[in-house]
Amino acid sequence: MRDKDRTNKRGGVLRRTAAAASLTLIVGALPVALATPASAFPADCEKYLASKGYKVGKWAKRACNVASGETGPVGDSVCRSGLWDLGVKEPYASEACDRA
Repeated sequence: MRDKDRTNKRGGVLRRTAAAASLTLIVGALPVALATPASAFPADCEKYLASKGYKVGKWAKRACNVASGETGPVGDSVCRSGLWDLGVKEPYASEACDRA
């Protein structure tokens, strides 16, 4: 009878340890799973350009998409240079890419 009690105690400890580890993993992963992406919307970039009187065609949309898809200075610089090539003035290009 004694061996049976010892086995039950070990099994209970293992189950509780496994449950605690699972709970810790779930709680740790929950913020990542529920996190919303950064508010990077190419439409904000496009609307800003249109509000400044620029025609927003295929190439301007591509520049705005790059800014919203690429993180950091790489996406912003590609967006800005793309808009500059289209004739968008520097302050407007910078603001538009920042909005994307």
